[in-house]
Amino acid sequence: MTTRFIQKRLNEYIEGLKNDEIEYVSKDEENPIDWSKYDEAQINEIKDMLLSIRDVVDGAVRELGLDEGKKVGRGRPPYPAGDLAKAVLLQQYFEVPNRAAVGFVDLFKEKLGIEQTFSYKTLERAYDDPHVAMILREVFKMTQEPAGEKEHNFAPDGTGIPATLKVNWARDSEDGENQYKFLKMVAMMGTNYHPISAVEFPDNPAAHESPYFEPLLEETAANYSSIEGVSADAAYLSRDNCNLVEFAGGTPRFYPKEGIILKRRGSWAWTEMLLDFIDDPQQWLRDYHKRSNAESAFSAFKRKFLAPLRKCLHLRRKAEAFSRVIDYNLRRVTQLRRIEGFKVPWILS
Repeated sequence: MTTRFIQKRLNEYIEGLKNDEIEYVSKDEENPIDWSKYDEAQINEIKDMLLSIRDVVDGAVRELGLDEGKKVGRGRPPYPAGDLAKAVLLQQYFEVPNRAAVGFVDLFKEKLGIEQTFSYKTLERAYDDPHVAMILREVFKMTQEPAGEKEHNFAPDGTGIPATLKVNWARDSEDGENQYKFLKMVAMMGTNYHPISAVEFPDNPAAHESPYFEPLLEETAANYSSIEGVSADAAYLSRDNCNLVEFAGGTPRFYPKEGIILKRRGSWAWTEMLLDFIDDPQQWLRDYHKRSNAESAFSAFKRKFLAPLRKCLHLRRKAEAFSRVIDYNLRRVTQLRRIEGFKVPWILS
């Protein structure tokens, strides 16, 4: 079979995808739900979240070796950065403004292991505190541990987190005026258990997502034992990205676009991906459509966090969004612990 003939067939298949002539037939897979465990997870969610926030932040503080509350120079010693990090995660979980959040901290301080409450302005300033940022970054890494040996397939995607109730990403993402009413979020997610494995917040809400693929994949590969496959839409289609997936040990599945050619140009992974598509379109599409789970993860994220971002300063707004990502992962871990029996090394009780 000549290269010209194979290229012609590839063009025909891509045209068939575009015109819906190649219909994807999904494979029926039974995924029974243990409803008693599901009910248990829902009933205990708030309690589990409070204990998880306490244990994971305390673990992060120990891991980082922070000297909490040490007085430097004159004045009152600073509030422990761990307590502030707990308050930030608590505030974003309950989606309340600063003053109400301080009330929640006072209400749940015994559960959270916080000895002293603080003012709402202290909580506000915590969002650009460098020690709090260090703790939250370590906490995010720790939330990957329960699925680190179990999740092997991933998918990147992007969305916008609104800063006002008046906009909707699906409707307004292409509107140049309304774009800046969102914080852009580009994330890598597991397609089986749906953890967010890596996340970036571009300063420009209109930024192309593909340049963020490499750092997202690198962070994911550092936190998970193996990567078997990465599937993504046509926005990520490139030979460089195919090489990155192959180098990480996985198989790329990027949705093909019209006009692409088989020539490898330094990427065997690119050519092999397209040949696999020609050889068995249904299996290829089955691998590709795992990425729909990334959209499901975004949907779950947005259903949980309905309130728009409240922070006005850009740095604090990014910290606010990142805290929601951590809360999403913690919530997912608490569910998987009860439903799937996941081992969570940093939960003490």
